[in-house]
Amino acid sequence: MVVHACFVAILIGAAAGKAADTPPSRKPDVLVAKSQALIDMQQVCVILAAPETGPVEPWIEIAKLKAQVVEKLSAGGIKAAEKETGRVPKLVVQIEGIVIPDSDTYAYRVQTSLSRLVTVPARKDMEFEAHVWQTVPVMQAVAKADAGNAIAAAVMTQAEAFVSACKAARGLPDLAEAAKQKKSASEPLNTAPPGEQNLQAASAYPFIASKSGSVFHRPGCRWAQNITGGNLVGYKSREEAVQAGKRPCKSCQP
Repeated sequence: MVVHACFVAILIGAAAGKAADTPPSRKPDVLVAKSQALIDMQQVCVILAAPETGPVEPWIEIAKLKAQVVEKLSAGGIKAAEKETGRVPKLVVQIEGIVIPDSDTYAYRVQTSLSRLVTVPARKDMEFEAHVWQTVPVMQAVAKADAGNAIAAAVMTQAEAFVSACKAARGLPDLAEAAKQKKSASEPLNTAPPGEQNLQAASAYPFIASKSGSVFHRPGCRWAQNITGGNLVGYKSREEAVQAGKRPCKSCQP
């Protein structure tokens, strides 16, 4: 709670110096970044973490605001879990606030984060809960009359940011598929067995031979199928093969 007390102190100081008079209509800055941790995000448990009594409670209706967040997520294809379980990711909206003494100003802080179970790379049997995504915290001082709308706007903006981040993550190429495509791109287009490749490569020639061999064959010869593609040479006639120093195969008798 020391950190949270610090933010209140900062806002009080800013409000006193008129440095935090940000118009309520301004959209708070948020973090929208691609993250592999959001690719499979289909369901979350929405938690609005605000004191049930205290400085925040008079300004917002927690149940109503949570319903609006759930609706926003649903529109983005993300379901809200009815119950909090260990395996369902938790979308936590932290809301804090305080009335600035001797003023008509209310200072608040809103930050949304996602925590989920992650697996230790070297130990697939070990899992722990970790924060995998969060927004930039919104810290503002506004008039008391504007506090409810300002807090709700910040929460909904961050919920929208989460939906956008999930969509951005889904646009990331699947790492395994990308590796597979890269491998395919580096392989020859002809993936037929070596023997069939030779027949395809030599189909334009009635006679073929190995560059390092002394015998020429017909393309269908069983011995011709042992010639590797890079070592294969074709001839348009018997005479051309003989002139190249090759002799006829005794098996296929070209």
